[in-house]
Formats: sequence, structure tokens, C-alpha cells
Amino acid sequence: MKVETLFPIRMLGFGLYWAWLFLVGVSPTPILDIEAEPTFPLEAMELLFRLMGIALIIVFSAWLSSVKGRMFLLCVGSIVGSMSSALLVGFEATPITIALVACADASIFMLWLSFFGHMKLGETALYMTLSYAVGSLLFVCIMGIGDEAARICAIVLPFLSGITFLYSNKLYEHEAGSSSTTFLSEMRTNGNREAPIFPYITRMTAALGLYALLFSLITSTAVCNGFSGDIAGPYIEAPCCIGLGIAIALIYNSKKKARGIYYLYRFVPLAFSIGLAVLLFISQHVFFAADAFIMTAYLTFEILILNDFCNAIKMNDLPPLRTFGIARFAITAGMLLGWLIGIATTNLPEFLPPLAVAVGVGMTITVAASTLVFTEKEVFSLSGIAEERSFEEKVVRNNNPNHTPDESIRQFGKAWQLSKREIDVLDPLLKGRTTLYISQNLFIAIGTVKTHTYNIYKKMGIHTKMELLDLFDAFQEENH
Repeated sequence: MKVETLFPIRMLGFGLYWAWLFLVGVSPTPILDIEAEPTFPLEAMELLFRLMGIALIIVFSAWLSSVKGRMFLLCVGSIVGSMSSALLVGFEATPITIALVACADASIFMLWLSFFGHMKLGETALYMTLSYAVGSLLFVCIMGIGDEAARICAIVLPFLSGITFLYSNKLYEHEAGSSSTTFLSEMRTNGNREAPIFPYITRMTAALGLYALLFSLITSTAVCNGFSGDIAGPYIEAPCCIGLGIAIALIYNSKKKARGIYYLYRFVPLAFSIGLAVLLFISQHVFFAADAFIMTAYLTFEILILNDFCNAIKMNDLPPLRTFGIARFAITAGMLLGWLIGIATTNLPEFLPPLAVAVGVGMTITVAASTLVFTEKEVFSLSGIAEERSFEEKVVRNNNPNHTPDESIRQFGKAWQLSKREIDVLDPLLKGRTTLYISQNLFIAIGTVKTHTYNIYKKMGIHTKMELLDLFDAFQEENH
């Protein structure tokens, strides 16, 4: 698959959805006048209906993973999304209209997310982050044009996202070289057999729900009690998405590549704690700074976890739609609960400041999530799984003669001044072969293979096969 061809189209398509969500599904809703806002926050209502929609997607995931099911989700996401936006702009924000928005939201998000589930290690995090950033830039540009333009864009964007999805699928089909291997036709459902269980999926899901609750609680408390002023919701989240997109892109293109993003897991509880602490000592005028820490922390964790859900799908042959549906259900449930608590803070006694209560609950969640639910142990384990997946991908690539001809391996060995016999051992090492396999195919003792391997590692200054593969990749890039 030519990433440079498919990447910008896929990124733009998901970005169009994200810009639409900022316009219609995040409170305070930019396309609605203050008088048109429903008494009960629109975002809370949308989350309630979205939760129901995602539950249905999970229940019927087997059928929705078929070509007809995918086309159904595409129609709901694009056509119903545009129609519901028109109703929201032209009429009052009724429960029916908000329910239609929620159905479109659930459908198109799940459709794009499942498409991302087919990518290589780390690409899910990169594509999602950059898609969020593109959507945020579109949102900023749209709001800069004016309210009328924003309303028109809210109607058009879901349809454009759907068209882009179809085009992305056509590109996927063309580059795969066969109409039988399109994204829409190759989605796995695991048949009737029970799907294997990913070892950390319960903790991943629980932590995702808890952090979503925290993120939503702070936003809802500020909006419902008037602490945020005119700067809230999408106006804070959009700049956070842009900054996070730049950060992830820099990490992904560093020497650590996809594995480097696991360092960001340590950033999440720290950023939450800083944001919550600042909220206790700031005035309304600098609410933006504190909320930006909290939003960035949550978005970082969401992207990292969804990236690891992608790894779970690839490593354990899990059904993408159902697996991502569970993650999205946890996000939505957490956010809905956060909004309900935030709304409840408007009725607290005078001696209990709403923001202080929200911060207290938030601190408790942060400590519980980072020390009991999703600890350093889980992060280390998920990083190890990512290492395993990275190794498998590189082994597959090294076994492809179109990518790594034997001559390239010989030149690599000569560059490190390896002997002829060491180069003979280097070839199968780079192709992921075991010591026993090398011994049997080169007709040498296992001890001799280990000696040659030790000498290769010593000359290159490395200790593992993963480092060997990384060196070979760097060599190929330099001599491409």
C-alpha cells in the first residue's frame, strides 16, 4: 500500500468528520444562538443517544462488518448527518434532531476508526492525531469566515466525509490490486467462533472510561456554572488537537518511531494533575490554560489507547468494528456520566464551590486510574506487544525480495566489516529465523550460530534483534 497516496485522503476524510463534530456536537454549540440552545445541554443529550447507537453497533457488529452493513453505516453517517445538521440549523434542537446527530456521529466515527484498524504499527495514532488537527484547522477557518458559513459547512461536511471514505476505499482497492481485497469486503467478523481475549483490554477500557469522565466533568462543570465564559468546548479543544498533532508527528518521525509514543502515557496523569491543580487557583480569565492541560491529557490518552486497540486487533485477530465499538462505548459512557455530574453541580449548597468539587472528584479519578487501573505495568506490557508487532512487520518486509534483496544484506554486512560466514548468518537473522533454523540450513552447530550472532551484535554495538532490524532499516534509507 502506498501510504503517501492514501494517507492525505484518509486524513482529510476523518478531519472533515471532526470539524463537523466541533460544529454540531460539542457544547457550547457554535452554530446555535444562545437562545436556541436547549435547556438541557445539547452535548449531554447527544452523548445519551450516541451511547444507544454504539450499543446497537456492537450488538449487530457481525452484520455491520459485511459490505452491506458498511454501506448502511456510510449512508447513516453521511446522509443522516447532513440532514440532521440542516434540521438543527433550521429548526429547534429537538430530541429527535439530536438523536439523528448522534446516530450519524456513531456511524461515521466507527466507520473511519475501523478503516484505521488496518494500518501498521503506530499509524493509527499518527493518522488519528493528524486527522484531529486537520479537523481543528478546518473548524478555526470555518468559524473565522462567519456564522452563516459555519451553518452551511455543518450541513455539507458529513456528506463530504462520506464521499472521501468511498474514494479512500477505491484507492485501497486499486493499490491492493484486486477488487476482492477492498476495505469494505475484507473486514473480519471471526465467523461464529468466540474471539480471543486481549490480556489488557479490560483495564484499557476502564481507564479510557475514567479519563473520559474526568475530561467531560471539568468541561461540563465550567459550562453549566458559567466559569468558562465565551472560551470553552471546541474553542479550547481545537488548539489542543493541533498541538498534539505536531507532537505525535515529531515523535513518529524520530528514531524511536512508533514505539516512542509510549513515553506519552507517563505524561497523561501529570498533565491532568497540573490542570486540576491550576483550576483551584485561577480566575475565569485564564481558565483556558488549565482546561488546555486537561483536554490535551485526555486526547493523548484516547489516541494512545485506540492505537493499542488497533494492536490488539492485529495481534489477536479481533473483529475491528466490535472491538473499537467497545472502546467508543467506554468513551461515551464516561463523558455522559461526566456531564451528568457537571449538571448536578449547579444544585450544590453555597458552601460547596462547584469547581472545587469537580477538581476533588477529578483528582480521585486521576490517582485511581494511574495507580490501580492502568499502571506502569500495563504500559510496559503494551509497549512489549508493540515491539512484537513491529518485529513481525519488519520480518515480513525483510522476507519480501522486492524490499530487501540479498545484495542489500550483503552490502549491509560489509559496511560493518562482517566476515563472509557472519553475513551468511546475518541474512536469516534479518528475516526472523530462529537459531535452530539457521543451524539446520547452514549445516553448522547451534553453538557456532550463537557465536556468529554474538560477534555480529558486538561489531554493531547492539544487543537485540529489534536493534539489528532498526540498523538495517536506517542503512536502507541512507542507501535508497
